Amino acid sequence: ALRERGLRAEAVAVDVADPASARSMVETTLERHGRIDVLVNNAGLDAPPGLAWEVDEAHWRRVIDTNLSGQWWCTKAALPHMIERQGGRIVFMSSISARVGDPDITVAYNAAKAGLIGLTIGLSVHLERYRIRVNAIAPGFTGTTGTPMTDRQRAEIEAGPFGPMGPGPVADACLYLARPSGDFVTGTVLNVSAGGWRG
Repeated sequence: ALRERGLRAEAVAVDVADPASARSMVETTLERHGRIDVLVNNAGLDAPPGLAWEVDEAHWRRVIDTNLSGQWWCTKAALPHMIERQGGRIVFMSSISARVGDPDITVAYNAAKAGLIGLTIGLSVHLERYRIRVNAIAPGFTGTTGTPMTDRQRAEIEAGPFGPMGPGPVADACLYLARPSGDFVTGTVLNVSAGGWRG
């Protein structure tokens, strides 16, 4: 379908928690395509649930290094190119977990996703002079992540008027921010949660 529309997709392996790997991904992308218009920081992981006081050092570091630091390493690697070009779009994939607690979600995940909102706001101020827009998306439960929803979570969503959302609305939000529709949007958290978080 992509070829019929004159488009193509390529994959570049990256360990987002490793700054050198993130730089290599950006360098490879620039070699192949010559430019980066939009960076969507979507790589992340779910973590096993656990009582906050039982989260060990390895658990904490793995979640923070991937879900928060990893998105920063990829962004940092792309910034020199975007600054030189005087333009670009950066999207961080946060979560309603940044604002809504859940006993089935590790506090490390909450902290990482909240950190992305702070990164979005702070970075947008630094980069607006270069015409680089920085935003975050806060999805609700999509039912498509590595850890399936619990029965309680699924029942709550299915009882609502919108039902399970899947990945489509999140992809649409990314497109909104990447296209001219997002020209005047920066430093914003786009809530895509069907009322899971209000505000």
